[in-house]
Amino acid sequence: MTHASLIDDQLVDLIYAAVLGESDWTDFLAELSSALPDGRSTLFYHDISQQKGAWELNHGLDERTLANYSAYYARINPWMPKASIRPVGIGVVAEQMLPAETFRQSEFYNDLFRPIGGETAVGVTIMREEGCSFLLSTLTSRADPEKNKAVADRLTTIAPHLRRAFNYYRGRAVQISEAGSSLFNAIDIGFMVIGEGAIAKSVSPAGERIIEQSGCVTTTPLGTVRLCCAQANTLLQNMLDRTYAGEKTNSVLTGSVKLTLVKVNKDLCSAYFEGPTVILLMEPVKPDRSKVQSIGDGSSLPNLSQIFGQRFGLTPAEQRLTTRIAQGERLNDAASLEGITKETARTRLKAIFSKTGTGRQAELILLAQKLQGDVPD
Repeated sequence: MTHASLIDDQLVDLIYAAVLGESDWTDFLAELSSALPDGRSTLFYHDISQQKGAWELNHGLDERTLANYSAYYARINPWMPKASIRPVGIGVVAEQMLPAETFRQSEFYNDLFRPIGGETAVGVTIMREEGCSFLLSTLTSRADPEKNKAVADRLTTIAPHLRRAFNYYRGRAVQISEAGSSLFNAIDIGFMVIGEGAIAKSVSPAGERIIEQSGCVTTTPLGTVRLCCAQANTLLQNMLDRTYAGEKTNSVLTGSVKLTLVKVNKDLCSAYFEGPTVILLMEPVKPDRSKVQSIGDGSSLPNLSQIFGQRFGLTPAEQRLTTRIAQGERLNDAASLEGITKETARTRLKAIFSKTGTGRQAELILLAQKLQGDVPD
């Protein structure tokens, strides 16, 4: 057996040891880093459509560099356009994606990469989902692509094992979540596990029943989840963003169902391999027409409307439009339900913005969420 094969086997052993919890992923990254001069390795992601990414798991990179990369430099990383379309599972040297001369003229190289001692890198795309690539890369001070090629080939060898690690973590996450769903079934609360890309991973029997009865959730043939309430759907999309740093739990009352979104806390390794996970709880509520009433025909609206009127001096017409916007209606749809023209709706909305001190519909929705604490239970 050659020396290179022995190293490959050692890297593979470290992958499975990390998966099984017998070692840490930093052990694997440290071993890989040792193959190149001044090597520093990272498991990271890059979303080419949103122009963002992060060096999530790493060996040898300081916190400031990691923060700067995710905050700004990921967006201008000149390797990523090619890395986001190259074949999955094939290790490459950086010069296969971008000429070294071009790279060294970039802001990324001069302001981030070179100051930390980097000259080039080798990398592999482990998997790709809807424009988001998951990658492994080792930075090095050695600028010779011919000498670095052997390490790139090593990445090709271990890539299938890293793909299996992804599958393991993601399957485990669903199993753990499904185990917890039995508790909610017992108290008639629906339970759905939603993963990255708003893909439904599992749904409890109670959840299936509530969805069928209320229509509070729809699922596309590809498994993508969409919530019937625009406000809740926006919250879901935000909470499934890898960079989300907001509240871990959010609740929205929509029709006869209370939707509660819970962002699952994860360690760094699970967060990278599994991606974000949100638990959707669906709790049927008994209608109380004195508190929350149908807004379908505009004849009656939640007490939130009265609060806006009392707090900000909104007219009854402005109160109705505000409440519809707060419930997630688009302005054109709200105008139609109110029986007014789009131009009239825009004029009223401008008046609402002026009186409430907001400037966008999103700000109005956030204000409504804060005021809902004043609505009696």
